[in-house]
Amino acid sequence: MAIKSSLLNVSDLDFEKIASNLKVYLKGQDKFKDYNFEGSTMSLLIDLLAYASHISAFNTNLAASEMFLDSAQIRKNVVSRAKDLGFVPASETSSIAKVELIMSDVRNPDGTYPTATEMTILRGSIFSTVFDRLNVQFVVTNSVKPIQNGNEYRYENIEIAQGTYVTDTFINDLQVKNSKFVISNERVDRSTLTVAVTSNGVTETYNLSTDVSTITTTSKVYYTQENEEGFIEIYFGDGILGKQLLDGDQIDVTYIVVDKEHANGANIFSLLTSINGFSSSTVITKQKATGGGERESIESIKFKANKFFTSQNRLVTLNDYKAKVTEYYPNADAVAVWGGEDNDPPEYGKVFLAIKPANADYLTVEEKRVITQNLRKLNMLTVRPTIIDPEIIKILVSTTFKYNPNQTQLTLGEIETLVSNSIIDFDKNNLNNFDAIFRHSKLVRAIDDANSSILSNITNIRLRKQEDMSTNIGQSKGFSVEFGNSLYNPHSGHSGATGGILSTTGFLLDGDTSSYYFDDDGMGNIRRYKLSASTRIYTDSQAGTINYSTGKLTIDALTIASTANSNTSIDFTVIPNSYDVVATRGSLIDISSENISVKGEVDTIASGESSAGVGFNSTPSTSY
Repeated sequence: MAIKSSLLNVSDLDFEKIASNLKVYLKGQDKFKDYNFEGSTMSLLIDLLAYASHISAFNTNLAASEMFLDSAQIRKNVVSRAKDLGFVPASETSSIAKVELIMSDVRNPDGTYPTATEMTILRGSIFSTVFDRLNVQFVVTNSVKPIQNGNEYRYENIEIAQGTYVTDTFINDLQVKNSKFVISNERVDRSTLTVAVTSNGVTETYNLSTDVSTITTTSKVYYTQENEEGFIEIYFGDGILGKQLLDGDQIDVTYIVVDKEHANGANIFSLLTSINGFSSSTVITKQKATGGGERESIESIKFKANKFFTSQNRLVTLNDYKAKVTEYYPNADAVAVWGGEDNDPPEYGKVFLAIKPANADYLTVEEKRVITQNLRKLNMLTVRPTIIDPEIIKILVSTTFKYNPNQTQLTLGEIETLVSNSIIDFDKNNLNNFDAIFRHSKLVRAIDDANSSILSNITNIRLRKQEDMSTNIGQSKGFSVEFGNSLYNPHSGHSGATGGILSTTGFLLDGDTSSYYFDDDGMGNIRRYKLSASTRIYTDSQAGTINYSTGKLTIDALTIASTANSNTSIDFTVIPNSYDVVATRGSLIDISSENISVKGEVDTIASGESSAGVGFNSTPSTSY
């Protein structure tokens, strides 16, 4: 009796199983009951049918997966799903710097001085810098009129952006329904877009639509989106949500094309474009270049889109603030938000935000101002958003590893470089969020795995925090330093005779030319001392307190005149009680390359030397 088609197993999608099911089905038919399928022409036909079925099943599964944000893998589909939630992925962003320009001894050929209007530096004027041995171009984003003082012209707060200005021109054609105008370059900083429409000889500037509730039939707005090829396209209103363009209107779109290599950190610039024929100038950097970044990744879009939709364009919960910050400032590497009632000390009526940029430790004053201004448009009237700098705790890593030279062709220096790179990678992969935890055993494992010849390692850590003293200079003020982790103090008076577990960089007191430092006595007291050769002379044995259980240092009032650090700060370095370090609210844990010390030693026992084990010196498990 023939097998009924309803008994076929249609749930198998693998090639081999599909082919096997087809053979079982055919063998159940009277015509093929005793047929030998193996090695026959029929077997080839069955394989072709199985192949076609397998490809069809794969494509169907792929198409179904691409319909949902969580499972989509192709960028155009992820962007489309995010668009349904009202989320617009961030584009590439230019690195931004601010400079001051001074032009002196400016005179016309007839001896007169040009007017300030004539000496205006125009948008698109070019500055240059050398970054990583490459010549990089920056352009002025807004025209700036100088302050004239005789033959000197001073330009304050010139904003310059890395990249090149480009203008695309389009002609509106009403015969094309739902016209969209695709920008010709892929790497576009969307924030620099300016759109001008010329209609009947009159040119008007159109603005990006950000709030549909305020748009009328005559609003001069445009919309943007990322198309299937990854290019930005703009379109205009339909006469209901925004003014509709007329047939033949000319559209000029000006924007900055972003370089592939971002010059974040560049701080020396020179003017290339002449101003009214004059080019001799002095450039003073007011804010080094920051903020350059790539367009939003697929993973980032998936993560942010749902959170953006949940916030519904209002700021009520802490997650609402976090979602909006990542929208207003896509260059944020990490964001922490907490209510004023949870602050220490409590400040009711505030929401605190700590933001870590991707390419710097802190936001600039201008970046804070812009983000705060945008947040205040959506937050509740009685709540004030306050952006603070994150508290960054540096982990100082000192590691000594033993290796077998017979198991590698690398030199000791090359292995030490591999170990240093593995520590940097560990930092990037594990310590880039405010809620991160530094786990010592995982770092030790990463060091052992850096090269197969490494047999073991002894890794010690210390914690360092840099305290800004700029507001204390010249004033009698006290301050506190919080590490958020307990500090090493196995017994009262531990290492008091040798300076305890605390060390600092130097500072000068008002009216005194000696350099001073802090240490502790192991009993909870912070001491201030100066050096006579290598001898510590204590001038204040109770200059403050150190709480070993909470990790809080309190310095009593004193008048600091200057600090040894060029950025007017004092570095406080301590030994933690546990090698596992936790980042508390608003704090970040970071390992920087300059805070890594790596030393390799040959393991004589493993190497099989004739003197193996004789005079073998083990590495101390701690250097404290």
